[in-house]
Amino acid sequence: MKKITFYSIFLLLAWFMPLDAFAANTTGDVNGDGVVNISDINHVISIILSGGFDSNDDVNNDGAVNIADINAVINIILNPAAVEEQEWVDLGLPSGTLWATCNVGANAPEEYGDYFAWGETEPKQTYEWSNYKWGDPYTQGHFSKYVTERQYGTIDYKTELEPEDDAASVNWGPKWRIPSREQLEELCTECSWEWTSMNEKKGNLVTGPNGNTLFLPSPGYYEGSSLYYEGDYGEYWSRTLRKDLALQAHTIYYFGRPGSNMFERTRQNGISVRAVRVSPDDLYIEQQSLDLGVVPVGETCTGDLTIVNCTNKSMTLTITADVPFSFNHEEGNASSITVVVPGNTRNMVTVMFTATTPGEFNGNVTIQNSAFDGDQKVIPVHAQAFTDDFAQHEYVDLGLPSGTLWATCNIGASSPEEYGDYFAWGEIEPKEVYTWDTYKWCDGTLTSMTKYCLDSYYGQVDHKFELEPADDAAYMNWGPSWRTPNVEQMRELGQYCTWQSASINDISGYLVTGPNGNTLFFPKGGMCDGSLNNLAGFFSFYWSRMLHGYSYCNACSTYSMDVTGERSRYRYIGLSVRAVRVAQD
Repeated sequence: MKKITFYSIFLLLAWFMPLDAFAANTTGDVNGDGVVNISDINHVISIILSGGFDSNDDVNNDGAVNIADINAVINIILNPAAVEEQEWVDLGLPSGTLWATCNVGANAPEEYGDYFAWGETEPKQTYEWSNYKWGDPYTQGHFSKYVTERQYGTIDYKTELEPEDDAASVNWGPKWRIPSREQLEELCTECSWEWTSMNEKKGNLVTGPNGNTLFLPSPGYYEGSSLYYEGDYGEYWSRTLRKDLALQAHTIYYFGRPGSNMFERTRQNGISVRAVRVSPDDLYIEQQSLDLGVVPVGETCTGDLTIVNCTNKSMTLTITADVPFSFNHEEGNASSITVVVPGNTRNMVTVMFTATTPGEFNGNVTIQNSAFDGDQKVIPVHAQAFTDDFAQHEYVDLGLPSGTLWATCNIGASSPEEYGDYFAWGEIEPKEVYTWDTYKWCDGTLTSMTKYCLDSYYGQVDHKFELEPADDAAYMNWGPSWRTPNVEQMRELGQYCTWQSASINDISGYLVTGPNGNTLFFPKGGMCDGSLNNLAGFFSFYWSRMLHGYSYCNACSTYSMDVTGERSRYRYIGLSVRAVRVAQD
């Protein structure tokens, strides 16, 4: 077993909560009457009460008849579509993605299957804004979930379907997902496409790099109650929202010819889903690593690991940490715990970090499948701790609708007129030179981002849209009571306040007056590009903690000359940060 070297990280016991409880691939018909119903549950109960064993009642095939088998029968009753295992094919793609051989709702490759609105998990008769699950029936284009711009509703910055809103995961079980945009793009670019037919159904035969194939039929699409281009047109959802236009999500399409293209479709339309398997492994951990965040010494932060049992049988897991680390559960701390995970379930385990000294801590959580010596997963874990002895910083209440409290001076400054420090976006220390070569979150170019990336063109996609506390200059320099403002807070400052050119101690800037008459001063600190700052005294620029909605190598900032406005800047550029105070209990 590998040693775990991180500091004071605890695993909160195996509270394994089945977020999606799907039945094992067994009939569940324990009494042999041809149906699965309450009689089968009663049959299992009778075996349990008698203290005997009957292999027919061992529904989850774990070698015992107990409450888990009752749950398995209930899951089969509630989720009959999840009983049958779905077939998949390995096309030899670079990512290793495994594709289902038929559409969700279909029983054969050439069948169309069901049609789904994006983020819905059941087919329906009509596909309109008025009956879209996440839409406002009175305001077209307003949504209650998956919103990245305020013109479309309350922003939640969710850009990828959660499992409970994923038609593949809900209908087929937790080992299946609707593909991401990147997985659809890979299917387009890495495979050859041949327009053909199967059992008189037209579509594309997709051949992977290893010669294996899958057939995509041409189901058309639903708009309202009308089905368009059936037999000639194929279009399939991704689970990825279009970041710059929340009305739409990314799709792949083709129209009566070989080949395919990426496309975007409005979310209320009904189109097909071709699922991908989350992993070929029996045991799959959704997180490749776990960042527990930043806490003051003496406090605790947590993070969840999602563990998917991709088999039809229960799995016994041993989760281990070396002393001085331990698992925290109702029986006290222990260096190892054993848990049983039912087949075809998604389960949670919470990892905790309690800080006793300041510093940065890295290590691993090791998860071992007890039945298979080689089936071991090692998940890197990271946490940071600091001494919460920061000097108190002054702030002002401008009387804004949100109640946001703004700091009276910039990060790195000791008075309102001082410029303070300059930070690249997502960095927490000033430096001498600001270029792509020196930027922390890329490999030297704007198309090599390693964090905070929403588009594969710009680098490694992680769907992070907002600075985490560990990368927030306000949080890391002033403590957890402070954050770099979000875009909404910056917009509010421009919308509800008056801005006037002014100076303090011969430093030019802007006097900002809030609705209640209180004021702030923003000096014109300019910006650092390379090793130069030629704009100090002429312009005012301040970072937000959000990426820009169109160019993902940029982040949102304010820009002020005579009036304030919203702009984007390359992330490597050094700008000022004016912090906002986090609401206090």
